[in-house]
Amino acid sequence: MSADKVRVAVVGAGRTGAPLIEAFLQLPYVEVVGIADKNPECRGAQIARERGVFFTEYPDVLTAKGSEIDVIIEVTGDPSVKPALKRAFALQGNTTTIIVHDLVARLILSLATGADHLVETYHPHDRGIGPVAQG
Repeated sequence: MSADKVRVAVVGAGRTGAPLIEAFLQLPYVEVVGIADKNPECRGAQIARERGVFFTEYPDVLTAKGSEIDVIIEVTGDPSVKPALKRAFALQGNTTTIIVHDLVARLILSLATGADHLVETYHPHDRGIGPVAQG
């Protein structure tokens, strides 16, 4: 992490991810370094094209940017994605990138948008650190 910017990547750029991306792009102390979503037509992909942000349909491609990412926000709702990200980072020896799940992402979004309540979850089972990466 640089002294004045947090470098963020978002995996899952739909209902939760797209508003997060939009909020982050308004903040001078956040740099969005990558977005991943299996749907290349989702709102987050559109934002990436409009703003010149790296986009991929494959979350593991973002892990190749390892040292460029301080925080990766995983809001896909797919329980296999977080362990795969952990495994990919571990194989690269990356122990510094923080993987954030749905509850924390919702808190960040609520704060960034000035909401007077915690924004709705679309992934109620995404809690904690998730399963231990195997392999």
